[in-house]
Amino acid sequence: MKNLTDKATKLRKLLMGPDILVLPGIYDALTAKIAEKVGFNVVVMGGYSIAAAKLAQPDVGYLSMTEMAEAVKVINNAIDLPVMADGDTGYGNALSVRRTVREYEQAGAAAIIFEDQVWPKRCGHMGGKEVIAPEEHEQKIRAAVEAKVNPATLIVARTDARSVLGLDNAIERGKRYLAAGAEALFIEAPQDERELERIGKTFPDAILIANMIEGGKTPGLTAGQLQALGFKIVFWPCTALYAVVHSLTAIFTELKETGTTKRYEDSMLNFSEFNQFVGLEKFQELEQKYKFGGGKNT
Repeated sequence: MKNLTDKATKLRKLLMGPDILVLPGIYDALTAKIAEKVGFNVVVMGGYSIAAAKLAQPDVGYLSMTEMAEAVKVINNAIDLPVMADGDTGYGNALSVRRTVREYEQAGAAAIIFEDQVWPKRCGHMGGKEVIAPEEHEQKIRAAVEAKVNPATLIVARTDARSVLGLDNAIERGKRYLAAGAEALFIEAPQDERELERIGKTFPDAILIANMIEGGKTPGLTAGQLQALGFKIVFWPCTALYAVVHSLTAIFTELKETGTTKRYEDSMLNFSEFNQFVGLEKFQELEQKYKFGGGKNT
């Protein structure tokens, strides 16, 4: 596993490339490893999926900072890819943001996203959200930037003002957050392609992030379409979660009703294939390397 500074630096090098970065959302070590095996070069860890995986509950602010930092650590330790991590609201005031940055950096985050919602927050595509004053979030962004130990760590400002106060307000907040030191901007939940286009034209020099959620508020564009509109990063944060729930529901239903999974054997890994995927052979080699012969008294 590469050291943490290398991962943050790797993310910055990727951002200097010509193409938009497509990031799958992952929520544990296994989904992270799948993303790496498939060939993605960066992943994003979001609170929505972590809340669902850990608690089987919606993203309504139930998870603590320490629970989220532990999730970052487990994911980071499983892969050699940079991890962009959801820092929610920073779990308090600007001082809380400072601690969140330090904990996330120690856990291995290459980038940390901070949003301007009132706590307890909501998923960006849910109703019932509120946002804090832009002046308060500016201070949070300043605190995050100043708290970094690794200068390569990317601080991302997210605003949820579009759904609450309109796109004009969200754009003005974006300008303020970039001026406060954020290096990337994530305006959550634009309503149509014209709004995405306007965001791209307003911030031609910023690292812009889009969020594609199946069934969410933002239209489902391709990575190429978003790149043409001026975006540099696009998340598919919930795809893994939705796919797992759909597939397992079907397979578990079949098992309950028929007493077998044979109908689905061609659409899943078997024992040997899964052991190969998780690298069992490497661990068996290590066992042999450190095997104790024993048998003699000393």
